[in-house]
Amino acid sequence: MGQLQKEADSNKNGFVLQGTLKSALSDKVYLSKITQNDIQPVDSAKIENNNFVFQGIVEHPERFLLSFENSSAAVIFIVENTNFEIFIDPDQMEEPVINGSELNTKLVEYKLASKNIFKKIDYLFPKFQKARLENDVKKLDEVGNELKQIESEFTDFSYNFIKNNSDSYVAAMVLSDQLKSTTVDTLRISNAYKLLSEEVKRSPDAQLIATALGLGSVKK
Repeated sequence: MGQLQKEADSNKNGFVLQGTLKSALSDKVYLSKITQNDIQPVDSAKIENNNFVFQGIVEHPERFLLSFENSSAAVIFIVENTNFEIFIDPDQMEEPVINGSELNTKLVEYKLASKNIFKKIDYLFPKFQKARLENDVKKLDEVGNELKQIESEFTDFSYNFIKNNSDSYVAAMVLSDQLKSTTVDTLRISNAYKLLSEEVKRSPDAQLIATALGLGSVKK
């Protein structure tokens, strides 16, 4: 029995995660918490008839990782205190179907919109290849500028998402990811952090931002 299960036994307001695999993948699944620079194993479960169950409680919603014995496959998702389901197709691990979790629905919404922005890069690749083969410096510069515009569009989209969802834990997760950007805009991150609700500021992702930028922490 893992720590999450022990905590859940003393508090009935935890989570129940029911998982289903479309096809056989492994006999055992592991649940791990994603921390700033590490992955912390917290529980494991047997897979029977392609089904598994995790029960526990989290102090705040956080991103977790499902990994499988004898497999490199993994799924990242949010664990929140609710009853929810996850359906995993081993051939499409990056797109699990999650039902019953508002936060995962919100995260999928953000990821889908992000993916649509980055699809614009696809049409740039042939232009980049052609310019490189022809050693056309002007065209290469043009492609580079278009790429920067797409990256800027994504950054602006992320900050608008945070602003429009300031009472969602997903906003704190998206904002904490900005600390991993090639160029960290501390002023913009700080201003966005101030928009987060007091409850969301208590989450581990928000606390990470506060610590990194010296913004002061919010009492849990």
